Amino acid sequence: MKNLLMTLTASLFLFSCGTESSTDEKCEEGCKKENCTHSDNSKKECSADCTKECCADKKEKEFSLGDVNPALESKLKDISGSEMFIEQIGKKTGALFIFSCNTCPFVVGNGEKSEGWENRYNGIQELADKLEIGFALINSNEAKREKEDSFDEMVRHAEEMNYKGINYLLDENHKVADMFNAMTTPHVFLFNDQNELVYTGAIDDNVDKKNEVKENWLKDAMNAMAEGTEIMTPKTKNMGCSIKRVKH
Repeated sequence: MKNLLMTLTASLFLFSCGTESSTDEKCEEGCKKENCTHSDNSKKECSADCTKECCADKKEKEFSLGDVNPALESKLKDISGSEMFIEQIGKKTGALFIFSCNTCPFVVGNGEKSEGWENRYNGIQELADKLEIGFALINSNEAKREKEDSFDEMVRHAEEMNYKGINYLLDENHKVADMFNAMTTPHVFLFNDQNELVYTGAIDDNVDKKNEVKENWLKDAMNAMAEGTEIMTPKTKNMGCSIKRVKH
């Protein structure tokens, strides 16, 4: 039932911001565009070979559970004006990163239809402090950098929404998002004290109303990690607006 509710909620936002397709779907679409020139094979065999090579190459680039944070040496600018390495965010228990922005309805809400997930951020920060987990938001919307997701707008938005002690980092040219294969706002990545990915996906199961959440996936993962117990749901489906990348 909860998956149905999230699916219905997502449909309300498709027109306003769009959603990001999965890695497998993108791989399949990319494979269809591959040009194959093996003249000694039939078209069917040729297509199969190209698809296999194309998808294998893309899957090698995926960032998966258990992988070490690949962006530790990346240096990003915080809304405080200071620059910091991703590695500096981590604390005794681990580090948490949520890709976010200033405008996506899945983050900021959609009037009376939805609260958005942003109203969970301060609570997440409080829990992270308690559990000694470093926490930062990352804005990778480079295609909107001259507009709604500029650095100045990030500062303004954090003040307006009363972010309490939350680092909000500008990811220039979406370099960190690319390393994580982050696709949406929001998109959650939780790392343990060894910088290994232990949870990724959504914050919880109800973007519309915080007080109607049934599954607190992120908070449960944070508590389990801090307690040294198994994270029962280490991966969920991320949902939100696509990160607005630019072509290089």
